[in-house]
Amino acid sequence: MIDSHCHIGIGAEADKGEALENILKRAFAVGVEQILTVACSYNDTADLAAMTRRPNVWGAFGIHPENAADFNEAKTQEVFRSMPHLVGYGEIGLDYYYTPETKETQCLVFARQLELAYQLNLPVIIHTRDAEEDTVRILKNAFEKGFLKQGGVLHCFTGSAQLADAALNMGLYLSASGIITFKNAEKLRQVFQSVPLSRLLIETDSPYLAPVPYRGKTNEPAFAVETLKQLAYIKQIDIEEAAFFTTQNFKNLFLKGK
Repeated sequence: MIDSHCHIGIGAEADKGEALENILKRAFAVGVEQILTVACSYNDTADLAAMTRRPNVWGAFGIHPENAADFNEAKTQEVFRSMPHLVGYGEIGLDYYYTPETKETQCLVFARQLELAYQLNLPVIIHTRDAEEDTVRILKNAFEKGFLKQGGVLHCFTGSAQLADAALNMGLYLSASGIITFKNAEKLRQVFQSVPLSRLLIETDSPYLAPVPYRGKTNEPAFAVETLKQLAYIKQIDIEEAAFFTTQNFKNLFLKGK
């Protein structure tokens, strides 16, 4: 299996040093073959470079919507020039939960980063929270312009069936996080029931959102197995089949030609 989205080793909130070594060992010990770790600000690029020098660790970079005011195109281009091995652009998108007053800036930066991802020939990793209408509008505009040719994923998907359908119609993937194991996530589980196996990924988003039975603890890539188990249950398939599809989907999206 592959943890398709985490922030391990990135930033002040992520574990480093000996703790990081143990986190990675635990992940590989339970069958997590590879991880994709994601940096969302310019301050974290050194961490990202260090992480991607490790075996079985891939990297992605993009300016998170909460950092939209910091977006600088020249700086972004330099990040990708310095790390040509990065496999994704993101996470980018919209988040109106805490700062709805920044909608205009977020929308402009999201649209521009979708175009940059196209220019860099990279798939996009999309964050959306309390912003479904604008997310769909901006993605559709990018899709119609051909900017989503490398595909992408709505990471840590918690949206509606309508958002899922819109994303699938644009050829995007949906990623299940530990949230699908939560007791109050029945509606979300119903959405995932209808998503084709060929369009599913799993992730931890660690160190956040630990799944049941680890809720309240710091999340880590090893816990991806709990999300995989729940996804297999939702889809009424065995865990090996769920692991095969989600692993192959990750490789199809992020590792084409690698």
